[in-house]
Amino acid sequence: MRFDNRVAVLTGAGSGLGRAYALALAERGAKVALIDSDALDKDKTGANSGLESSHQAVLALGEQSMLFNLDVSDFAGVKQAVTEIISHWGRIDILVNNAGIHAPCDFDNLTVDMWQHQLNTDLNGSFYMTKAVWPQMKQQGYGRVIMISAASGLYGDMHETSYSASKMGLIGLVNSLYLEGIDHNIKVNSLTPHALTPMTANRLASSVKPLFSKSSIMASMMFLCSLDAPTGQHLLTAAGSVSHGQFTEFKSCYFSAEECKPEAILNSWQQIYQAQPVNLHRSGEDQVLAWARRGAGERHITIE
Repeated sequence: MRFDNRVAVLTGAGSGLGRAYALALAERGAKVALIDSDALDKDKTGANSGLESSHQAVLALGEQSMLFNLDVSDFAGVKQAVTEIISHWGRIDILVNNAGIHAPCDFDNLTVDMWQHQLNTDLNGSFYMTKAVWPQMKQQGYGRVIMISAASGLYGDMHETSYSASKMGLIGLVNSLYLEGIDHNIKVNSLTPHALTPMTANRLASSVKPLFSKSSIMASMMFLCSLDAPTGQHLLTAAGSVSHGQFTEFKSCYFSAEECKPEAILNSWQQIYQAQPVNLHRSGEDQVLAWARRGAGERHITIE
């Protein structure tokens, strides 16, 4: 699988998985535009660190690279960067929305500013980037957009309310946006990875750290960037495994209007909770149609 003549834009590209994504695509021929907010940081030797290091690593592979010291929550800056990329290379084929922050905090001490900063970076930043590249992708009839989510977003974790909310918001963004991209060959998916990085090192036991390499994550990312990528899907990958995720609904219990009281739900809770079989729905409209069919069936009403 090659990405020759493709232009990829990656946010959060100065370290961790963002840097790895950029190098993986460059190794397979992509031109890469690197976006992060640390380009002016210096390490103790005085050399440029972070974004500049990623930029130099791409150049060392013999591929073209642009870099932007940019906070993705700055929509004006995002639009300017995208304009420069298109002016320089003529197109944008791939967008990997990887930029994010992670600052666990118990809800009692979570401030409005902290909440807003989290959403501005993880959720709004991904929206801004996608909004900026979308017209170009539509015009050229090709695009691949990946939202990088997190296990805490899908399932929740202690002291992760702002992080979970912003990462789960990306799932909702994929679920609707992919429908608007179908007619333009723009494919929108999410990737939920977990690897050993500076951000996650203190959350993994020493005995399992060697399991959390980046191999399955890089493979999944490139699959979602490829010509044959699916759309509207959610992949979870870590420790060598790749799986497909989707919101599921357990079998419903029906209550007539006369019977439907909170006490009835309480009494039926064990039946409602994880009742089999599990139902999958392709969209919100599909869910609404399922509700309508259930209600009609219970009332012996025929609907088309």
